[in-house]
Amino acid sequence: MTTTSPQTPDGRPDPGDQRIGGGRPRGGLRVALAAAAVVVAVVVGVLVWLVAAGPMSSSARAERAVEQTLRDMTGSESFSEFNSHLCAENRVPQDLVDNITASGEQTGTDLDAMLRESIAGSFPQDLVVTGVEINSDVATATVESESDESAPEQVRMLDEDGVWKVCEPGVGMGAVPQGDQPG
Repeated sequence: MTTTSPQTPDGRPDPGDQRIGGGRPRGGLRVALAAAAVVVAVVVGVLVWLVAAGPMSSSARAERAVEQTLRDMTGSESFSEFNSHLCAENRVPQDLVDNITASGEQTGTDLDAMLRESIAGSFPQDLVVTGVEINSDVATATVESESDESAPEQVRMLDEDGVWKVCEPGVGMGAVPQGDQPG
């Protein structure tokens, strides 16, 4: 009988041989298992980071949602759409929005165009969110603009039913004092 593994003179496998079944060395299997364990540990570590602190974390998703709300608000095409981005404490009641819209239609006044001009004057096109701090359901976004030479501003927002809303008195309403705002 011809064999590839070293054997003792009586035909039994050499107990010092590091081969499994006369084939691969056992040390190679150990190295492969160790490498697989390292790969698994790295993959698990990356997944934990993605979910706990990285771009898939709840705080990162909330930061993106806050930024998106501000972009959507600045891109509003109608008063009703703009109003929908305001938190409940600053939102104009829907019946008043409907009355204003109907009044504009009756007089031929394009209130939505007036709003777009107001937004363009209040929110620079290059508005950039430079930071977001979230504490439970309250967010503070730091925004700035290269075209506006004023200091960065803080915008307070609330999470209302899973949607971020802007809660700044007078946002988009010019210099309306807080006590005189509708709603």
